[in-house]
Amino acid sequence: MTDKVILERFAYSPFGVFGKLIIPEFECFTVERPWLDNKKRESCIPEGKYTLKLGTFNRGGYEAYEVMGVPDRSLIKIHVGNTIDDVIGCIAPGNALGYLERKWGVTSSKKAFQEFMEAMKGVEKSTIHIVQYKP
Repeated sequence: MTDKVILERFAYSPFGVFGKLIIPEFECFTVERPWLDNKKRESCIPEGKYTLKLGTFNRGGYEAYEVMGVPDRSLIKIHVGNTIDDVIGCIAPGNALGYLERKWGVTSSKKAFQEFMEAMKGVEKSTIHIVQYKP
């Protein structure tokens, strides 16, 4: 159980934003849409500190965490997805980086998502820190 989640982004590109989702019991890679000035449904969200709240991913009908408090944005979920085509401003976890359907992305997203949810079991609300990796 954790009260702090870190999303450490290490690659910003037109093909997606890639990072690592880190909690004490779990780590995985992530894919998000490219940075487009926080444009709704088209951009990753700005770096910062936000609330994570357990809810439902409506398009999938399963439990998922929502990133709350993002300026001018809503319904930003952490959910299953492999490439930027699968996320509309959301965050998709994966066990590895890969090249799928002629796009950069993450692999084994469903498995990584299930492992993330298991690591977060019992946590209704948390904090997510989205930062850029600095070596």
